[in-house]
Amino acid sequence: MLKKKNNYLEKKLSILFDKLNIKKNENLVLHSNSAGLLQFKNNKKIFNIFYNLLKKKIGKKGSIAIPTYNYDFTKTKYFDYLKSKSNVGMLSNFFLKKFPNRRTLNPIFSHTLIGKKLYPLIRKNDYDILGENSIFSFFEKKNFKIVCFCCQPSKITFLHYLEKKNNVFYRYDKIFRGKIRFKKFLYKTKIKYYVGKKNIDYSLKDANLINMIDNKNFIEENFGRFSCYSVNTKYLSKELKKKLKKTPKFLIND
Repeated sequence: MLKKKNNYLEKKLSILFDKLNIKKNENLVLHSNSAGLLQFKNNKKIFNIFYNLLKKKIGKKGSIAIPTYNYDFTKTKYFDYLKSKSNVGMLSNFFLKKFPNRRTLNPIFSHTLIGKKLYPLIRKNDYDILGENSIFSFFEKKNFKIVCFCCQPSKITFLHYLEKKNNVFYRYDKIFRGKIRFKKFLYKTKIKYYVGKKNIDYSLKDANLINMIDNKNFIEENFGRFSCYSVNTKYLSKELKKKLKKTPKFLIND
């Protein structure tokens, strides 16, 4: 019975990856909601099934960047490379545990990086964490495919990079100072973070993003009771530039 359930899930995932247009040798940014897997089988072993299938799909030359964000740094002024858990879900923490030495040093927007071509970025600690030399800029230059597995497109952090790139009126740069512990070493750091203005509801909304879906460049597919999405960074950057120029509140309007 267990094997049959695994085979069923593998088939469902394989079909989903095809429909999201995930290809061999592709570079991915993976946002996720573990409930998408747990709806079929309440067992954390399915996380390995998910990873193995995805890695097989993109092949040895493909790569995956998994958000392992921790937002505590802005309050505690402290980030522990090995001990600060991800605040963005069980699947994110699964990858963090599976690949403990492949996390980037950014104290807020760290990523676990899988794939040899991404290894040089692991020790990258961006001062301007959403700026033109940030990892998000790298995602755009290399045209990564952003995949939202069972979570809404408003979870795409790359959108905050695009907000900064397009100089939206409701955010501004703020400097945060603190300390990073990297194994036995503790050192001071400071970062520039593009934060929202307190008198404005600057949270990203899904409505206008979902209206951009054309199922060619911006794809939506069902997976059980959840929706999944995929879109390439260059396409999203190009389209958002036009949208924000016309409607500055495009990303924060209901």
